[in-house]
This record gives sequence, structure tokens and C-alpha cells, in this order.
Amino acid sequence: MAINKDRIQISAHPGASAWTDLRRRLCPRGGRLTPQRMAIYEAVVGRTSHPSVLAVYEEVRRRFPALSPATVYSTLDLFARLGLVQEVSGPVRRYDGQAGVHINLVCRRCGRVLDVVDAELDALQRRAAARARFQVSAVRFELHGLCPRCRRRQSRRNGGR
Repeated sequence: MAINKDRIQISAHPGASAWTDLRRRLCPRGGRLTPQRMAIYEAVVGRTSHPSVLAVYEEVRRRFPALSPATVYSTLDLFARLGLVQEVSGPVRRYDGQAGVHINLVCRRCGRVLDVVDAELDALQRRAAARARFQVSAVRFELHGLCPRCRRRQSRRNGGR
């Protein structure tokens, strides 16, 4: 099925360059740019919420009721392989669509993911790659621990210690 770009509602978060990037990376590899794939892409890219597969499915299913969870899983896996999104490890499989080098702080208890942007991260990854003469194809910084909310809950359970 051919797709008419003008018939697809593109939300403000990904922007026109995201559409172009998705088409540029997907189509040469034989991937088709379907309305469902674009909706899945929009549900992740440009957001700071790091949605789970289930959250993406629930959101996109409102527009495409016949969509299956398997389609969402396979599409997000494809997008991760193409470098369009990153899978965030943790208690629940989540996806990060934020462009740019940043750190994901992943709570090991509730699964919440917080983004930290620091200008020095880009310089750090470039220096490390240069020292090792390493050609970088993807950058991923993750720190795992307890978020402030889970730390407070743990402290209350332990009697404030």
C-alpha cells in the first residue's frame, strides 16, 4: 500500500525532520512507511516520557483499533535497530526517542526513567572514542538506582533511616 504523506497527521513533537529521518532510514532497507509505523514513531520520538510497549500500544490503538501488540513490538525493535529510538533497560521495556546525547537514570524499583542532559557528555564520548580509535555508531548512557520517590518510600518503611 502506498502512503500519502499529506493524509497522515503528524504531531508537533517529532517535527518534519523526524518524518524525513524516518523515511530516509526505513525505505532504503525495504521498510514501508505506513500510517501505523508513523503513529508508533510519534508515540515515542520527541517525548521525555520513555513509554513502555504497552503504553505505545494503548495510545496508537485509539487511532488504529486493528493494531496488534506484536506489531508495536516488532516496529519498536526495528526502530531500535535503525537507531531511531533506544531501548532503555529496566524492570519494564521502555523506549527513548530523545535525540542528543544524554543520561537515562533508571529506577530499579518503579522503572521510572529520568533524562539528564549535560554538554560534557558529548565531549566525553568523543574523547573516549578518539583515544581508542573507535568508530561510534550509537551512544547510550544509563545509570540504575532508586529515584527520589522510591528512596523516600524506602526511608519511610525503614523508620526514616
